[in-house]
Amino acid sequence: MEVEFSLGILTTLHPILPILILIANAVIIIFLSRITRSKAVLGGLSTLFMGGSLYFSIINLLEVLQNGIPLVLYYSTFGPPIGSCFEIDGLSAFLGIIFVLVGFAVSIYSVGYMEKEGIHNYYVLLTMMVAGLLGVVYAGDLFTLFVFYELLGVSAYILVAFYKNEEAIEASFKYLVMGAMGSALVLYGMALTYGLAGSLNMALIADTIGKAPMSAEMYLIIVLFIIGFGVKAAIVPMHSWLPDAHPAAPSGISAMLSGVVIKAGMYALFRTLFIMLYGKSLPNTNIWGFNISLLFAIIAIFTVTIPNIIALSQTDIKRMLAYSSIYNMGIIFAGLAIGTKFAIAAAIFHVLNHATAKALLFMNSGAFIMRTETRKIDELTGIGKRMPATGISFLLGCLSLAGLPPLAGFYSKFLVIWAAVLAIFDGNVIGYLIAIILAINATISLGYYFAILVRKIVTATEPTETVAKAVEAPKSVILAQFLLVAIILLVSFLPLVVMDVIASVVDSLFDIGTYISVALS
Repeated sequence: MEVEFSLGILTTLHPILPILILIANAVIIIFLSRITRSKAVLGGLSTLFMGGSLYFSIINLLEVLQNGIPLVLYYSTFGPPIGSCFEIDGLSAFLGIIFVLVGFAVSIYSVGYMEKEGIHNYYVLLTMMVAGLLGVVYAGDLFTLFVFYELLGVSAYILVAFYKNEEAIEASFKYLVMGAMGSALVLYGMALTYGLAGSLNMALIADTIGKAPMSAEMYLIIVLFIIGFGVKAAIVPMHSWLPDAHPAAPSGISAMLSGVVIKAGMYALFRTLFIMLYGKSLPNTNIWGFNISLLFAIIAIFTVTIPNIIALSQTDIKRMLAYSSIYNMGIIFAGLAIGTKFAIAAAIFHVLNHATAKALLFMNSGAFIMRTETRKIDELTGIGKRMPATGISFLLGCLSLAGLPPLAGFYSKFLVIWAAVLAIFDGNVIGYLIAIILAINATISLGYYFAILVRKIVTATEPTETVAKAVEAPKSVILAQFLLVAIILLVSFLPLVVMDVIASVVDSLFDIGTYISVALS
């Protein structure tokens, strides 16, 4: 009977096993660290549990796609629609896989990269960061979303300050202040949402506010959520913490920040506004009304253009990559601004491609810094030839993000621009502006991807004195890099297959009636 009861509990909780596994890992590491502080043991354990979380994340996506309905689990004593819950649909399941995949790679990478001192705290915080990411995308109500959003934030603040030097503490404090202000605005927006809907359950909000006409209160909620979640998403002008956090943080955490953490902020913003605004626009080819679409387009244009230009003048490799990340968030936001199913699918495709390629580049830069103790691009000239494995993967990441065909980054950039062009034919004049701005900025980005990073780090024939004695990175660092290289190449060879999966994910997202009925039944 005890075994049957245990299996019954696991069956009931299976949608959130990816989160529970990570929490269990953090607890085990805390107790195990009293026995050993071995990087290999703690890192291997963390990687094993992260792999288990990834496996069950994939199971969640397969189950959602197969059955066509979200996975719902109410975990409070109250049932629907009052109780707090997890609701995993296609979008949240797909993004959950991306988040855990990058965390899995970073866990492997950190075994060779991180110093032994404080390694147990590092892995506990990394694990809780990934758990927070999963909780944000799996949340079925705003209370659950906010709790995991704060778990993610606290873990990120501490990890940015992990080295405890002046630069790290200053960057972490700036991130903390901006993050706390953003969270306060989100909390205020949630309070106003509760006042309008009488619940924090997302399905009920979609069923009540989603059917109500626009009002002054709803416009205020939209502004609060854009600013509040925009901090974590690093959209302009709430982006200034990211270029400071990247140089200060361990490179594995930089990979997490740019690869997935800022995507969680974008997801939270999109999800909350989608449930309130879907169905309000006429004709219904666009999920937003014209005013909202124009507002999003303006934010996207600034987020694409300003950091893209600033990146050209950077001399610190991690700051340059940080500004590039903000630019790519602008591309994703542009897809959301267009608001068609195809545009949203293209934006999600770019989430995948940017997450893997940018995490790879930060791992590469961390390996370079590890061997040379410098972040200056000029001083890293020629290091790609001294560290060939890392240099080759760095080249692939740069080419993908620069949009060189037939690599994955080309397809998602092109599809977002093509979605803007198609929107023009549907009468969405905003598509003109977005298509032109994205094309111009794609050209600008070639300036730092090719003219600076590739030319100096990969193709330069005369290494500087700084890199003359550099040797290849540790094996675990190379293994983590080539795990992401494999994902990039797989997506590059099978873009239509991946896009078909994403299209199915987006179709399930737009089936708002099923989302509501399943969550409230």
